[in-house]
Amino acid sequence: MTQMKAIVKTETSFGASLKRVPVPTPGPGEVLVKIMATAICGTDVHVYEWNKWAQGAVKSLPRVMGHEFSGEVLELGEGVKNLIKGDRVAGETHIPCGKCYQCKNGLQHICANMVLFSIDSDGCFAQYTVIPEICARKIPEDIPWEHGAMMEPLGTSVRAAQEVVPAGANAAVIGAGPIGLGAVTALKALGAARIIVSDISDDRLSIAAEVGATHLLNPLKEDVTAKVMEITSGVGTDSFIDASGSVRAISEGFRYLRKGGRVALVGLPSEPISLELGPQVIFKEAKIIGIHGRKMFETWTVMENLMAGGLLELDPIVSHILPLEDFEKGFSLLKEGKGCKIILDPWQEGQLPTLQE
Repeated sequence: MTQMKAIVKTETSFGASLKRVPVPTPGPGEVLVKIMATAICGTDVHVYEWNKWAQGAVKSLPRVMGHEFSGEVLELGEGVKNLIKGDRVAGETHIPCGKCYQCKNGLQHICANMVLFSIDSDGCFAQYTVIPEICARKIPEDIPWEHGAMMEPLGTSVRAAQEVVPAGANAAVIGAGPIGLGAVTALKALGAARIIVSDISDDRLSIAAEVGATHLLNPLKEDVTAKVMEITSGVGTDSFIDASGSVRAISEGFRYLRKGGRVALVGLPSEPISLELGPQVIFKEAKIIGIHGRKMFETWTVMENLMAGGLLELDPIVSHILPLEDFEKGFSLLKEGKGCKIILDPWQEGQLPTLQE
């Protein structure tokens, strides 16, 4: 076991290559993980396409891509104390320094010196990866590998749902991609009364209905604000979670948010947003929180409890499970809007593309 298959970003241009590279060796405080399932995320699409965000974020190439995974611990680096060989783990991708103000005050997930797995280090679109022990979250035996690979983004969804205090409330979710759909099922699990989902894709909206949405709105076909006000008897929604990054949709969300409502922002707008702070935020006493990942490890505990209780609907969110070799197909499906959460299996044999040395 000296070589492995991996999807590697090698050039400052569109695309990536399937290559044979050395299996990494765990250093002090690290573990070697055999990847059993890994998932494509929007961040991976940015790197694959090498857009402006990727150009600013990724400091050096080549880089093994991918940051969402589950797998089995194979080797322990020096000083690893809380994991053993054979442990099933999922990856927390925010690597904290443990020394800054945030780390010392319960905010490791927004560490001032944070290193991002797969952006600042090699990732997990491979048969094996190395990750710090603190970021290898041990998961229960009854969580399927593909669900384990979804826990990193799902944790973001669960935390957003927690922050808007959904029990007995009317909540809206903007954007029915994997993060938005995770928020829908989390809102349902946490007791939301109505869950209103808006997206421009009817296919995505149909998945939202499977995982718990009670009302489906397509802004290309109807006036979302008018419909939300109708659904809520003119009051407005108690909260909304944005998982779209759409400037227009976020602005509209503030219009139908009721006074005293809550907002969780997950999506990243590609341009500045303009809000009427007086009527839409200040006079409403709106409470707004940005969501940058999962709390370490409070969110993970809540998420695992919900999964163990069978309260999260995850199977409808997984649209494809593909061999690692078919990664180009996976990225194409996402770009065309034909896939939802796409899982790559490093141990399933595929046909495309040719393996490079």
